[in-house]
Amino acid sequence: IRGSRARLAVVCTAAPCATDTEHTIATLRMGMSLGGRGNEKEEKQLLDLVQKKPRLVHPKQWTPEQVLDWLVAVNGGQFRDLADAIPSNFTGQMLVRLTENRCVQLCGGSERRGRKFFDILHEEIHRVEVSRKASH
Repeated sequence: IRGSRARLAVVCTAAPCATDTEHTIATLRMGMSLGGRGNEKEEKQLLDLVQKKPRLVHPKQWTPEQVLDWLVAVNGGQFRDLADAIPSNFTGQMLVRLTENRCVQLCGGSERRGRKFFDILHEEIHRVEVSRKASH
């Protein structure tokens, strides 16, 4: 069909990845120029549609200070005394390697309290891992 009744359809695909932004912009520009609309002024906008949540730090990456802060705060401060039972250079990597039996020892031999501490620690690890998977 030729003349005033002729129509042109241009289909452009946009990549959802932020790493493909330049390629997507080039594709859209080409589509606009093919459709006879290439002279419009381009406006740039910053998108604030999705606010990024701060990424949680995995316990194995905690500094000794972060380990102490967590011990003091976790479960309403119930395990605050463990901060005195561990060395001052105790890192998150060391914390996540604690066995259930070692947690019982740290809790003065109380099996119930040691298991609870072990479970809470592993809940924290799981919470961070789930959060990281959800953000990808």
